Amino acid sequence: MRCLLNPILPVQDACSFFPRRTLPLQNRRYYTVYDDRRRIYVPGNRPPEVPKPRISPSRLKIRAANNPTRNVIKVAREYEAFLARPEVYGYRQVAQKFGISKVMVSYYLTLLNRLPVDFISWLEACEEELPLTFFSLKRLRPVTMLDEPDRRPELVALARKLIEEMEGEPSEAVPILLELLGEPTLATPNPREHRSIQLD
Repeated sequence: MRCLLNPILPVQDACSFFPRRTLPLQNRRYYTVYDDRRRIYVPGNRPPEVPKPRISPSRLKIRAANNPTRNVIKVAREYEAFLARPEVYGYRQVAQKFGISKVMVSYYLTLLNRLPVDFISWLEACEEELPLTFFSLKRLRPVTMLDEPDRRPELVALARKLIEEMEGEPSEAVPILLELLGEPTLATPNPREHRSIQLD
């Protein structure tokens, strides 16, 4: 005998009690842009970002602007003049006088003994900040360690690097250096020398 107290009802879907709605198909690909601090959603894929050109001064210009530049040849001349005194007997006294080590005294005096004479004269007379900052003891010491035939080509390579790091900065000393080294074609033209005045 069946029990009629708990009739078995067919199971219905819970979603069937709610009215069905057809949602329009929307593009879910969008990206965000900001316009006057307002966030705007733009449909589609984000376009590829074009990197902005970053214009920054070269390290040489930064060093010249931040650090006081001393002419390495003039510093070497000071050590040489003090060493030439009759009461001075060696590098130790020069090092104690100027507060540096004997090794540094030797490095500076080696510049006077092993670099080409015309290059020494040019660098000693140079007054421009960028060439003086570029031709430091750290950069010139490897040149002194080369054999004599290899020193001048290495100075030419350093002059090319100097022109590259100067980034078109006008200079009067660099063309003179290139002429001494036998490379006048590398000289960058000075814009001040090529001005033309047109009269009406």
